[in-house]
Amino acid sequence: MNYTSRMKYGTSLANMFDWTQTTYLRGEYKFNNSYVDRLCNKIVSSPLIYSVFASIEKDRNEEHNHLHLLFSSKHKLNRYKLSKLSGFNSLGIGNVDNIKNKTGVSKYVAKHIGRDFSYHNLYI
Repeated sequence: MNYTSRMKYGTSLANMFDWTQTTYLRGEYKFNNSYVDRLCNKIVSSPLIYSVFASIEKDRNEEHNHLHLLFSSKHKLNRYKLSKLSGFNSLGIGNVDNIKNKTGVSKYVAKHIGRDFSYHNLYI
């Protein structure tokens, strides 16, 4: 997938749901696909969350990666609520920010989709 296709993907993603908040997760170990699926399925099973989009992004340091998340929710989330919902340590969760520019944020989290190290999924 080339850059133009990734940007089109990000634009389409922005219009799929009413994305309201975003954050990132960093762990002690690399995130793998099955762990991300389990984690996000836990989050989306909460009545507070309508949908989640997750995208793994490689760090500059090849030994680690991090996970970008988009949320659709009518509730104000913070890292502590998210930690309770997911079982992930709150110290590894970035600030949960309100989304002001859905297209811009969606393009940002989609910037590595289609590369050999990337993984992404939508949870509803």
